[in-house]
Amino acid sequence: LIEVDGKDAAAVAALVDGFYSKHPKPVNVMVEFSDIQMKGSSEKATHVILISSSDSKSLADYVSSLKGDTWNSYVSKMQVYMKSITTSAGKSLLSFGSDTYLPIGTLWQFKVKNGGLNNFVGEFGKLIKSIKIDGFASVGKIIHGIENGESAYIFATHSDLNSAFNWGSKNESEEAAFSLFSIARGGELTKSNTRVIIKRY
Repeated sequence: LIEVDGKDAAAVAALVDGFYSKHPKPVNVMVEFSDIQMKGSSEKATHVILISSSDSKSLADYVSSLKGDTWNSYVSKMQVYMKSITTSAGKSLLSFGSDTYLPIGTLWQFKVKNGGLNNFVGEFGKLIKSIKIDGFASVGKIIHGIENGESAYIFATHSDLNSAFNWGSKNESEEAAFSLFSIARGGELTKSNTRVIIKRY
């Protein structure tokens, strides 16, 4: 997560593209650079660079490869514009829907009490099977970079902002499913954001 002034957004996008479009990447690793368009008042970040993979070894190897003269030059140039930066890492535990490229993503973070993660994941699994989604949805745990006790996340993708705005219950049956999830999940929703992909690598 990075914070930059609006006047510097284009320069930052050019730097990100200049590095990630050329840095060697395994086929099973994905990098997404997105603009955060909706967020709570405490969230300072304006953009996010998401690096993910279905294989943790490939992901670890790729992240470990972010070094050397080209990387140092990129970081040095980015530091001119970045006002703040935070990093975190998580692991998906259940996923649903199609992972076909969709440009909008929404992230929800939750505080889940010790021992409650399995219940949280299980309840989300029940919920997602009873509603219709147009993209991809995943529930997982936050492992590194926890700041305020958030330990679980839900991430969903959407085809457009209209779909993102309408994500959730669309009829009485789905409303009931969401209500049951809210009661049984055992986690406190602390923050969320919605981002629009600028470029995927």
